[in-house]
Formats: sequence, structure tokens, C-alpha cells
Amino acid sequence: MPKILHTARYTGTPWEILKSVVPEGFTVKTLDELSYECLIKEAVDADYLLVSGRLPIDEGILSSAKHLKMIQRTGVGTEMLDVEAIKAHGIPVYVNAGVNAQSVAEHTLTLILACLKRLPQINRQTHQGVWKKQQVGVTTHELKGKTVGLVGMGNIGRLVASMLQPFGAKVIYTDVVRQKDEVEANLGLIYCESFGAMLPQCDILSFHCPLTKDNKEMLNRETLAKMKQGAIVVNTARGKLVDPEDLYDALQTGRLSAAALDTHYEEPLKEGYKLAELDNVILTPHIGGLSYEAFHQMMAEAVENIVAFEGGELEKIRNKQLL
Repeated sequence: MPKILHTARYTGTPWEILKSVVPEGFTVKTLDELSYECLIKEAVDADYLLVSGRLPIDEGILSSAKHLKMIQRTGVGTEMLDVEAIKAHGIPVYVNAGVNAQSVAEHTLTLILACLKRLPQINRQTHQGVWKKQQVGVTTHELKGKTVGLVGMGNIGRLVASMLQPFGAKVIYTDVVRQKDEVEANLGLIYCESFGAMLPQCDILSFHCPLTKDNKEMLNRETLAKMKQGAIVVNTARGKLVDPEDLYDALQTGRLSAAALDTHYEEPLKEGYKLAELDNVILTPHIGGLSYEAFHQMMAEAVENIVAFEGGELEKIRNKQLL
């Protein structure tokens, strides 16, 4: 019976959802403890790796997994994968592109509006009995008329752009690949040739690109200096796109009015995380793509890919193969 090894540790509802989508004829195992040593031990008899979390899939894991047939990501990120080692072992890798795009896009819009409306601060004040209606109300802002800069225009970026349309925001974007004319027209997009050229125009800057060796810490002291005074930064993509120390300084000095981060430079957050000290920062624990609906679909599609691979239906999943 083929064994699917989940490379993180699920308990409670997430584990029940994963088990519920695994058909008869397969076994599924999550880690007893979230450690590299436990992953190596469990990989010995694994036929498939269902990869989530941040434990590395490297030479050590691959050498242990003598029966491994295929690696399936729950999402699309590959930073935990040692691509060269995987290629050397000849193990195919499959991803679930776009499976949680709706959830991430909705989370992004929520964070944008929460920053503009200063919801965390005002909610806290109201809970404390503070009632300064006019004084507080005039510190909030509308999305209409604001320029939103989107870094990356893949599945998530396009959904965010479509959600911004009814609000009357101006949407500009930059990407390594420019969208077709009809896509730009339908979504009301304005293309910028570079990240640096886009920054001075943005009231709100939102990240929707993968992390690569070329864009690590692309938002830093130098690029932050190009932004409008009082702009807002939202990151639901990858934490290492942003230098946290430089972001902290920009928020403290007023260069930025607010930031909302779902992804962080180090996850989980460590004690002493300076951005957590700031009143104008919203932090969520990398949950943008994990609504109930998105999580269930993510697990179901990942397992469907594994079942298709086991059954030799490779054409069925050809467009999901990464390596």
C-alpha cells in the first residue's frame, strides 16, 4: 500500500481534512514531531512526499527515501526544495498552482482595507471604552483614488487587481512578464518597466511574486526611500522579499504609515520581533492561503495528483509538473 508522508505536522482539523481526502489503497502519515530527524526516519518507507512547512527536502532526506516515486507540494513555493539534489535523484516534482489564489487575494484586500481604516487600533480603543467618533474617523482613508502597486501579476496578482476595480483604485504593476493587452485593458492595469520606477507612484505596495535569488530583500532602505511619504506596504507573498530592519525604520520614522505582513523573514516569529512592537503594523501567521475552502481544495488536489501518478495517468497532471 503506497505511503504518503506529509513533511510537516498536522493535528486537529487540518489533519482530519488531509486524512479525509486520501482514498482507500493509500496510507498517509504526518510527522510525530516537527524535526528534520523525524522526517528522515519516516521517509525510509515513503512512496510519496506531500511537502508543506519549511523542513528542507535535501540530499539527506532523498538518500533516506529509497522508495520515493514523486514529490507533491501542497502549494507552489519551492524554497524548501533542494532542486539540484532532487534532479540528481531523478524525482519528479508537482505543484498546485493557483489552488489558493482566491484566499490569498481576499486576505490581501482585507489587509489593505484594515490599514487604510486603521481597524486594529480603532477596534482596540473601542474595546477599551474610547469613543472619539470624529477625531478617530478623520484618521482613516478610502481606497478610492489610491494608486496600488502590485509586484507580480500571476494568478493572485490578477485576482487582487480584479477585486480592486470596484473600489476605484488605480492599479499599476511590474513583473518579469508583461500581461497581454487585453488582460491589461480588462483589469485596468498600467505596466511599469521596473520596481524602482513604480515605487514613487504607490500609495499602497503589495507583493505577489515568488522569492528568487535576485529579488531577496528587494524592499530595503534604498527602495523604501523612493516611496511616497505615508505609503502602506502589504506582503502576502514571501517574507524575505522585505528587509525587516529597514521596514521597521521606515515605519518608525513615518516614511510609511502602516504595513501588513502575512509572510515574515523568519517563521514562526521569534521573541523580540521588532515589527510586533509597532502599533501601525498588522501581523498574521502566514494564513492568507489557508481558508477552510482553500485548504480543503489544496489537500484534495495534491492527493489527486499523487493518485494519478500512482495510476500512471501522467498526461492528466502534465501541466502541474515542475521538475
